[in-house]
Amino acid sequence: MEHETPPSCVISDLSQPWTGEVAREFGIPRLGFLGISAFSSLCKDITVLHKIYDNVTDENEPVPIPRFPHPLEIAKTKSIMNFDSPGLEKILEKVAQEDSKSEGIIVNTFQEMESLYIDSYEKLTGKKAWAVGPMCLYNKGLKQIVSRGNKASIDEIRCIKWLDTMEKGSVLFVNFGSVANIVPLQVMEIGLGLEASKKPFIWVLKATDEMPEIEQWLIEQKFEERVKDRGLIIKGWAPQFLILSHKAVGGFLTHCGWNSTIESICNGVPMLTWPQFGDQFLNEILAADVLKIGIKIGVESSVVWGSEKSDEAMVKRDDMERKVLELMDEGKEGMERRVRARELGDKAKAAMKEGVSSHKNIELLIKVVQKEQIK
Repeated sequence: MEHETPPSCVISDLSQPWTGEVAREFGIPRLGFLGISAFSSLCKDITVLHKIYDNVTDENEPVPIPRFPHPLEIAKTKSIMNFDSPGLEKILEKVAQEDSKSEGIIVNTFQEMESLYIDSYEKLTGKKAWAVGPMCLYNKGLKQIVSRGNKASIDEIRCIKWLDTMEKGSVLFVNFGSVANIVPLQVMEIGLGLEASKKPFIWVLKATDEMPEIEQWLIEQKFEERVKDRGLIIKGWAPQFLILSHKAVGGFLTHCGWNSTIESICNGVPMLTWPQFGDQFLNEILAADVLKIGIKIGVESSVVWGSEKSDEAMVKRDDMERKVLELMDEGKEGMERRVRARELGDKAKAAMKEGVSSHKNIELLIKVVQKEQIK
């Protein structure tokens, strides 16, 4: 196919190794896109390289991660490699092979936060890593911010007006994303814990047709009526970035997906971390232990798809209440955590400005692509 302006490069997710062949067919470079943190990616690559879980008998026993830039121990059950999918190992081999042929990777992060892990990744792999994020900050207008990911299930004006009635930093935002599968009993315990905390909250639930048991519980218990003065429940997709950017929001109960984590960081909002699987436990460690802008809910093992039981709740309502109060606490520890989160958020925004790290990295990336075109 002929183009007036031929493609200069292929940018594709690292999980799409077939795009490397497409790039070679056109004689252009391929750049991998990393949708997780540099911290998580470095940990994953070291784990694969050293096969550290191959002989592990206790999946809950913390295992040291060799060659990591600081001491780090991760149990297999909390590892990004904790999966049981036949054939996935071969796919990962293809990903690694194609990754070795790429010109480098683009990372949705910023130097001021993850330079230690970016540098270590480059030394480990011999590949250049360009930190060009946080990418959520590329959206400037209200319409762009609201429509990120999907169409919101609530009118943004209503959402903003509700938040405007709340005191600065008083609202807890609760959202587990679109993939996490929280069992009905656990959802109920979360709701009762939120109610008991007496803190204002926005709680995002899956659409009614996806969780009929919860809809029935909400109606029978008149839960929304009980919390109407300080609770807003969104059923479906929520304008997450819009909510996190509001001055009334002072905490975020999150599953620690990287997009959610970095959106919280950008807006200077401390986190209550509740990881489920994949890279989420690593993001929890980064937020709570390294950056010290979050506290852990206390989940000790990952969710295994298909093994959920409707009669089990990992976190009880009393623990939920206690952790919410700890996160939203206005004492010395709580204030210090908020200051750290706010300062990191300022650095995230600054990184996108002309002449600062992420903007510079985009310029360097363009030069590399142009140089490859000349060859």
